[in-house]
Amino acid sequence: MSLFKNKFIAHRGLHQKKEIPENSLLAFLKAKDKNYAIEFDLTITKDNQIIVFHDDDLFRLCNINKKVEALNYSFIKKLKLYDSKEEIPLFKDVLTLINGEIALVIEIKKHNKLGILESKLVELLERYNGIYFICSFEKDILFWFKNHKTSFKRGLIFGYSSKKFKRYKYLLFLYKYFKTKPDYVSIEDSLIGSSIYYFCKKNGLDILTWTIRNKKRFDEIDDKVDGIIFEGFLI
Repeated sequence: MSLFKNKFIAHRGLHQKKEIPENSLLAFLKAKDKNYAIEFDLTITKDNQIIVFHDDDLFRLCNINKKVEALNYSFIKKLKLYDSKEEIPLFKDVLTLINGEIALVIEIKKHNKLGILESKLVELLERYNGIYFICSFEKDILFWFKNHKTSFKRGLIFGYSSKKFKRYKYLLFLYKYFKTKPDYVSIEDSLIGSSIYYFCKKNGLDILTWTIRNKKRFDEIDDKVDGIIFEGFLI
């Protein structure tokens, strides 16, 4: 039986260009109203606050050329996403907003405070009454959870666009898989039908795929995976 009761997962919430920014409380509220699960990104500030934000710097979303991990939350909380009224939320604010009503797919971004972010995350989620899944591209992050919190469902995110090392992607995937032994995988759409996909199927792993941006592609893969991370259209 699949881990994912709701296979419809809104990528960074149900965002819409700059009017409803990605990874904003408004985007998460819109997804909750449609009863979609949500996928979102976590990183950590200089003063060890867990925030919901994708990039390692503020330039793309806030037009400020500063690294997130170099700043205290007191600075970050004053910023707006794009030209909207939406702020960069704390992770705990997302938990309060969702309140267990929809599932959370929580991607932990690469960061420089391994063990600090993860420990604080565990503390918050142990008090949270809802369905959630941890995932990351980073094997060291997943390995931390493997060693410290085995009850959390962990997902290995894998995508490989580099042409230079494309022929080695299967070996790289196997290395990360056997290092972390995840409960599920989240693979790039282009890997559906690949040797990586069939390895996961053979080993009984739940499979998410990302990022699906139109209904046609959604219909093509709907019966091939356990969850679909999508954006830019409604299901």
